[in-house]
Parts: sequence; structure tokens; C-alpha cells
Amino acid sequence: MTVFVCLRCREVLTEELSEVPFQELSEPTAPCDLEPGQTCPPWLARGMFAVDPDPYGPPFVPHATNDHWLISAGPSCTVLINPDDLLVRRAHPDVLRRVGCCGPSGIDGPNLVCGCGAEIATEVADCWTGQVIRLEPAAVMRPS
Repeated sequence: MTVFVCLRCREVLTEELSEVPFQELSEPTAPCDLEPGQTCPPWLARGMFAVDPDPYGPPFVPHATNDHWLISAGPSCTVLINPDDLLVRRAHPDVLRRVGCCGPSGIDGPNLVCGCGAEIATEVADCWTGQVIRLEPAAVMRPS
């Protein structure tokens, strides 16, 4: 079992979690994919985490073959967890980080901070996104 802590102050950020390979995750369900009144499940079950090898979040750069498209050049290896497994949930003081339609979209960078002020995670919970927390790889660690 693994917990994640803030790299700056060592506050425990998550419940105890077990790793599941990212490749074994199904595609996330977004609320807009459901019938009215249905509850959207989080991308990961409680107690699980996965490491996304692909870049996520800002900055966004032009696609190599089509400069009309932007792709993420953000950090690779964000840690995906169920929103209910995050113990520390403080909104980022910059309200522009929490923009979204029905919840935070997560495309404006980390939107959750630790008590010490470190940007620890991005909550993704809009009507068109899967429901997940992405821990920032440069801000969290697994203690030994």
C-alpha cells in the first residue's frame, strides 16, 4: 500500500492506495455521456492509483502535424486517484485555475493546494471530463 505526501511539508495527502497499471484502466466516463439523473463514476475505484505516462495540462503547444491543434506539454507521470481518496482538498487561490462549466475542467493547471501552499493536484470534474484527481509528480512523493 502507498500513500502520497506533499514534497514540501510532508503532509499526508491520500488514503492508502494500491497501484493499477494505467494501461488496464478503461476510458473515463464523463457526465455528458450519461442519461439525466445518472451518477458519474470516478475514473478509478477507491483505494487505487495509476500513473499516466502522457503529458497532462499546460503548457499547450501546437501539434507536430497540424498547427491548428494544441496538445499538452505539461508534466508526464501525473498520479491518478479517486477524488474520495484525497485527504487534503484546498482550492487554489487563483480562481482562474478553477474554471469549468459544471466543475473544474483541469485544463488551467493545478487547482488544489496543500496547507503549505504547494500546488499538489488538479481536480478534473467538469461535465465533459472524467472525474479524477491528478497529483502533480513534482509536488508529491511516496515516503519509503
